[in-house]
Amino acid sequence: MAKLLDTGPSPRGWHRLQLMLECPQKWGFHYEMGLGGQSESPPLLRGSLIHLGLAHHYARMRCEQHGTDPGEYLKPVTAMREKAYKESQAWERQLDVSVACFEAYREHWVDEKIEVLEVERLAYTMINGAAFTGRFDLVYRDRRGKVWVCDHKTTGRIQPSQKKFYSISGQLAGYAYLGRQLYGQDFGGMQLNMVQHTAPCKFMRIPLPPAPNLIARFPQIVNDAETRIRELRESGRTPDNWPMAANELTCYSRYGACNYLDRCRWGEKKN
Repeated sequence: MAKLLDTGPSPRGWHRLQLMLECPQKWGFHYEMGLGGQSESPPLLRGSLIHLGLAHHYARMRCEQHGTDPGEYLKPVTAMREKAYKESQAWERQLDVSVACFEAYREHWVDEKIEVLEVERLAYTMINGAAFTGRFDLVYRDRRGKVWVCDHKTTGRIQPSQKKFYSISGQLAGYAYLGRQLYGQDFGGMQLNMVQHTAPCKFMRIPLPPAPNLIARFPQIVNDAETRIRELRESGRTPDNWPMAANELTCYSRYGACNYLDRCRWGEKKN
């Protein structure tokens, strides 16, 4: 039976650490109390469906390039439909526009000359005794022999500022840190595979600007977050009383309000 590449986040990845650095209270609600639920905002669902289509597209391309059966994986649009129907009506409502965007992407990059090395690769390292993982969307070798870790980013509108925005991303700094360990001198760097999912769909590959200080300090950033998690767990404080960010720039993001906003404002509702 053909596979569905529905991998989810990496087990010890950046988003877990980012949540602690962003707001310890949010971390407590999400991980300690198990209150985390998947957001069903339309942009996030579109991004997830397009991401899935791209994973199947490149997994099948890798099979073709390496002489194995691409039928090992579902066709991209079939995978997107199966995922949407498995989830909810909110996912189904984003299916048509997501499929149209994926088809436009495939047409736009129909002549790309890359050797696909890995798709949804789970990378792993140890930092100060703590495991750190990252799931690479796409790893490819270009015609010069350089290996690139390519991260798919969907957006309502591709803007010049996004290159600087992502240059400070801890997630991508972590991927660069892992990429250097795995690919050594062959590592070319990080690529943003930008996908604009609103009409007219647009597509752009952007090399991530260098951030040598951020990458050099990345192990300390990981250690700081892990230390904070450990200290709070050992503090005796209940997870619903961990430190709040209490900052409008944290409690509201570009995706909208934090899922726990009302809980922080009013406390737990009593029956």
